[in-house]
Amino acid sequence: MTKSKDYRKPNYNEKRKIRNFMIPLQNAASFLKEHFIGKIMSYQTETKKVDIHFLPSNFMHLCGLEYQKGASSFFDDCLNKHIIIDDLNIKRDGTTMQKLQVLGSIQELLGKHVQLTGSGRYLYLEFDYALRIKKQILALTLKDTPTKTIPQSLLDLKRKAVFPKGEKVISIYSRHLQTSEVIQYYGE
Repeated sequence: MTKSKDYRKPNYNEKRKIRNFMIPLQNAASFLKEHFIGKIMSYQTETKKVDIHFLPSNFMHLCGLEYQKGASSFFDDCLNKHIIIDDLNIKRDGTTMQKLQVLGSIQELLGKHVQLTGSGRYLYLEFDYALRIKKQILALTLKDTPTKTIPQSLLDLKRKAVFPKGEKVISIYSRHLQTSEVIQYYGE
């Protein structure tokens, strides 16, 4: 859930930058729809496993945006290439553009360079787990709820010196929630 006090209207230059991110936003939404939405994504290391439940409404927050039409509409509008830029707000803390910059690397979360960290604190963010890319590009922080683990935040690690390294992920697979079909993305 977003808190409007944490967001503000973008100025002219910020709107121009957001326009430049429209294709990466559309591509990331399509990627998430194909590989994450409607599935339980499992990431396993030698010692632990985390199952992630990703909803369409999680995408807006990961982008650091607030959409007047709501989180689910933001995801749908990205897929349908109908985002109304004047209906977007950006985070007051200045992280929106950083999140949008790493969005193009989100497909790396299905590759061989993924690491799973335990809980931690990063600036003002507390998380239970994080999936990070070994190349220090991005991290997806995760939060446990009473019933499942959900995505919390997308972080740009390129300019950050300290972030937990974590364990190498040895297996990535999904299980479709309706059909129970299993797809192996990495490992055995």
